[in-house]
Amino acid sequence: MILLRILVIAYEFPPIIAAQSLRWFYLTEELARLGVEVHVLCPEFSALEAFPFAFNNKVTVHRTWPGPYVALSQSLAKKIDRSSSKSATDVIQGPSLPQKIYQSIRKILDNILFPDLRTEWYFFAKKCLRSLLNSYQFDALISSYEPGVDLLLGLWAQKKYGVKWIVDLGDPILAPYTPGWRRKIDSWFEKRVLERAERIVLTTDQIRPLLCKRHHLTNPSKFACIPQGFPHHRFSTVRTDFALPRGVMNIVFTGTFYRDFRSPTNFALALRALKTNKIMTTLIGDNFQFISMFEGINNIKFIGKISHFECLAIQNKADLLLNIGNIQDYQVPGKIYEYIGARKPVLHIKTGMHDPGA
Repeated sequence: MILLRILVIAYEFPPIIAAQSLRWFYLTEELARLGVEVHVLCPEFSALEAFPFAFNNKVTVHRTWPGPYVALSQSLAKKIDRSSSKSATDVIQGPSLPQKIYQSIRKILDNILFPDLRTEWYFFAKKCLRSLLNSYQFDALISSYEPGVDLLLGLWAQKKYGVKWIVDLGDPILAPYTPGWRRKIDSWFEKRVLERAERIVLTTDQIRPLLCKRHHLTNPSKFACIPQGFPHHRFSTVRTDFALPRGVMNIVFTGTFYRDFRSPTNFALALRALKTNKIMTTLIGDNFQFISMFEGINNIKFIGKISHFECLAIQNKADLLLNIGNIQDYQVPGKIYEYIGARKPVLHIKTGMHDPGA
């Protein structure tokens, strides 16, 4: 029996491995287990490795062309040896020349298209979205943010079809990393989305007062909090050949450092002061730019980006899991919940005064 039928607009959805993508993979799985019929509208990413798990039979995925730039880059990516395709046994290398060219062009296009390059998917997704809304009676439409193109499509669908629109806001639209020249535009767009959506889903309650104060919202009851989580046993079965060394305490970090709001500076200083060979630190993720910060420290290994499920397997082998808190006081990284799911001790380094992750 179908309890509800919902449509999720999610640019980031498997096989993409990113926080919002994994969030909606897990949420669609759990909704389907409850009897909800879920449809997902997302782009086609043929160049990425196949996702290791099948979707629930109550989840129907509708994939469309992602747009000219991403489609072209995908066709070229198949011919390029990328660090993201390496296994957990490979030590991290810097970005290749094709990667640097791709990243530079994408950065330019991100500043031309609003909110970013992924908006090129809008017209191709809208065609499929119109067909779906004409073919099915959905109880709700959900836009997953990021990216902003999911919100643009939701705004159009609500205006054109009068659907009940829910926004899953992983982060505020106006965020610390928003370029200075675009902050007024993003603030206007954020206010419009918050006013038009029937419900706003947040990953942490700390964002609610921030958004209400920023935009003078008088209906805080439209907000709900559904935090991140960790996978149940069906998704914890992926194994990895990566072996942590024996005879030392293994500290493992999986994720990305940022100089401006999630810096490993204090952790590096602490390791340097310890001067010990009894600790092995393995840092997994796109953190090439931080290698110089750890030069001269014993037993440090940088590994590039690997699959999410391989990260989960390595977390389960660690003695201690490292987490660096964000400076901003309204974000709880999904990694914290993954760490809880691994059932291992967590070393959390608090960087902000009111870090909710702590």
